[in-house]
Amino acid sequence: MLTTPLEFPSGVLAVGSPLYIERPPIESLCYQNIAIPGSLTRIKAPRHMGKSSLLVRVLAQAETLGYQRALVDFQSADVSVYSSLSRFLRWFCMAVARALKLPPRLADYWDDEIGAKLSCTIYFEEYILTASDTPIVLALTEVNQVLKHADIASGFLPLLRVWYEQGRYNDAFARLRTVVVHSTDIYVPLKLHQSPFNVGLPIQLTPFTIQQVQVLATRYQLCLGKDLDALMTLVGGHPYLVSMALYYLAQRQFSLPQLLADAPTPAGIYSQHLHGCLNEIRQCPVLIEALNQVMMALQPVEIDVTAARQLASLGLVRLEGHACRPACELYRLFFSRHGRAVRSPALHYRQLEAENLQLKALVNLDGLTKVANRRSFDQRLNLEWQQTIRKGSRLSLVMLDIDCFKDYNDTYGHQAGDQCLQDVAKTLRYVLRQSLGWVARYGGEEFAIIFPNTDLPTALMTARQICDRIRALNIPHRTSRLPCQVVTVSLGIASFIPKPSQSVASLVKAADVALYDAKHCGRDRIAVASTLSHRVLHKVS
Repeated sequence: MLTTPLEFPSGVLAVGSPLYIERPPIESLCYQNIAIPGSLTRIKAPRHMGKSSLLVRVLAQAETLGYQRALVDFQSADVSVYSSLSRFLRWFCMAVARALKLPPRLADYWDDEIGAKLSCTIYFEEYILTASDTPIVLALTEVNQVLKHADIASGFLPLLRVWYEQGRYNDAFARLRTVVVHSTDIYVPLKLHQSPFNVGLPIQLTPFTIQQVQVLATRYQLCLGKDLDALMTLVGGHPYLVSMALYYLAQRQFSLPQLLADAPTPAGIYSQHLHGCLNEIRQCPVLIEALNQVMMALQPVEIDVTAARQLASLGLVRLEGHACRPACELYRLFFSRHGRAVRSPALHYRQLEAENLQLKALVNLDGLTKVANRRSFDQRLNLEWQQTIRKGSRLSLVMLDIDCFKDYNDTYGHQAGDQCLQDVAKTLRYVLRQSLGWVARYGGEEFAIIFPNTDLPTALMTARQICDRIRALNIPHRTSRLPCQVVTVSLGIASFIPKPSQSVASLVKAADVALYDAKHCGRDRIAVASTLSHRVLHKVS
């Protein structure tokens, strides 16, 4: 419970603050790692996720262990410091010495003849790390400021890695325990093995869980009950956004329904934060387009890799494999509305095109099997028929039926039947992936495959592969009328060079009659029609 006046949630939470919520095992991992000689801990998270508050506690733990502590904030360096690597490293050495209350003595160790990196290493090894036998926890914050300067980063970051590796065998560097804090991935052209960010202990700060938010609400003397779910849906456990909401609710300035309704609007408590994010991405057209893609999509969407990382470093999106989704509903609501104001015409046009293609795909897809539906089949077959007549080429059609499917549904239920249809459709797509075959669900348990410009032997070979593959799925079918007691299929093939006097319906009829013959003669086999008059030529079991 809070016994002091409420503090507005901004900045670092002091050690002992009841508003700091631990996220196990993050804190204990950090504490354990700084006790390891020569260790490196890298804390990475988007803005306002609590990196600085965690660092304060790591430094407090270092004090408890009797270690020396040095904090270097790269945001405090003048712009001129980044003019050259030599000047930057000299500033860095002096900043560390000052933090440890040591006289700089830089001139005693610096030699331009051997270069800035080696001079800096000697300064640390022979002065900073030998001034005392006590381990030093060196905390580096706002490292993203260094990353903005490629020439500096490509010299400084590999240096940290070298020191980390020397800590395994060098007594001086074993006394150094480095903690790196940053919110931006490395975008400088470094080789992976040169980067310090693939060594040491990685710490990724995560959003609060609903249990952690409940604990924080209790400390604000709030009892949200079921309303907590609505808050979590809006802000997704983001520590800063959660704390803002709880602060205003504890002040009794808003009711939760009002706070949630106003949240993405100019009247909401997040207005300044949201517009700050908007102004930031306005500086980069690539980010504008990428963010709009994510916020307007109904599902996680793949965008440019660099843009995805930059948006994630801002905390606006969450990465899911190669795809992105909005970090929380608040961002989706805000940017789907206000992002349109900064959307480029090119993106708007491409988005409309993508939406139209998506709608067309949905109209032409069978919802269950995700292959083309009957409507799409009719359109495609008519198109192929006309093109085949014009070119004088051959057109093959395969009709496929799952054997004894009604018995299967009656035995195993419709849910199993749906899964069976999906498995068969997936197998058809797999077999046809390297052929000209185009598959559609014709209706019920029937599928149709169009083979443009394909002769009978090729269509027949593919049909055999389909039979074998589906039988090899070994889907149990104990009420099958076949000895194998697994799901099988029967196929009918019609393959002809159409004439202008003939109709496309005659091709469908021929394949359908061949299918009927395959089923009539025992199922789990292929029958081929000889002519469009439908007489069956032969059966292939």
